[in-house]
Amino acid sequence: MKLLLISYGFLELDGRLRNIISVFRQMGELSTFTRGKRPRTQRSVICNSSYPLFIIQAVNYARKLGKIDVLVLDNRKATIPGLLIRSRNLAKYIIQDCRELYLFDEVNHFTGKAGCIFEKLMARRADVVICANRERAEIMKSRFSLLNTPLVYGNIRRLAYATEEEILKARQRFASLLKQDEYRIIVSSGCNLSRKTETLVKNLKNVNTKCRVLLAGSNNPKEEEIIKTLSALDTKNEVTILGLLSHTELKYLISHSHIGIVNYGQTDTNSKYCASGKLYEFLYEGIPVVTTSNSPLKRICDEEKIGVVDDQFADGINEVLRNYEFYKERVKAYTERITVEDNNRKLVHEIEIILGKQN
Repeated sequence: MKLLLISYGFLELDGRLRNIISVFRQMGELSTFTRGKRPRTQRSVICNSSYPLFIIQAVNYARKLGKIDVLVLDNRKATIPGLLIRSRNLAKYIIQDCRELYLFDEVNHFTGKAGCIFEKLMARRADVVICANRERAEIMKSRFSLLNTPLVYGNIRRLAYATEEEILKARQRFASLLKQDEYRIIVSSGCNLSRKTETLVKNLKNVNTKCRVLLAGSNNPKEEEIIKTLSALDTKNEVTILGLLSHTELKYLISHSHIGIVNYGQTDTNSKYCASGKLYEFLYEGIPVVTTSNSPLKRICDEEKIGVVDDQFADGINEVLRNYEFYKERVKAYTERITVEDNNRKLVHEIEIILGKQN
């Protein structure tokens, strides 16, 4: 089977994209057309051109490949080349991965609204639609007027170390942060105020033990300044702003932390029904979580007891630390039962059943 995956995502920075590639490699001869740093190979084309040129080159690449059995479209910016490829009858089947859930009436700018229109058009024409959790699947079926409920492919992923040299560099860089007399709480969404980071820092004083909050991720300078000002008021605890980290650095820090914070806003449907890969990055390093009350996060905490839901954070942190071994054991049991590989195999199986019925 010949497959082509098109994505405007940046390969080295996009965990879901790499997982999706792993899935479709199991189904046959996969070629990919993405952005990234890796050198071009026969089956992996890297295109860092402007978006209009990306569209043209993606369609030309599909034409060059000849008849494609399965065209995989990753995220909204792949839909325009997907529609053009479909109009030229270059692919037998089309699979669309809708990783986000931006809705037309919730988006305030022209390009966002255009993206919603194209995504909906493509979803109605695709043979298989994939989304990231069951809440989104039900919403999409209704709002997109789909005949079938999208398949659910959760953002179940684990971080991986690169080289031994990079591990050594991470160990040296972060040695001063790993103190024995404090608990480390890690956040991988930076100083993002829309995700209640300000609330976390404000309420850190209500945690019963000395803590250090590690803020990893890209930052808005104004938001970073607000967090610095707030943290300076707390004389007991520390807040360390780290900026964007490599996967090796992030994995190393998570594995040496005690709690992961999974924080999302609830301002629109996409954030309210978040599909968190960050959650699994923490869990696969063996640490429990404290999450905001978004329903997918609340569901997994309630069902699996791998952490605590608390929009104010302090009580949740106290509860996890008070019963730390219990939560650690629940995380261990969950990650032994739910694996990245099983998640991938399940999606392959479900796709093969659908496509098999259409032959």
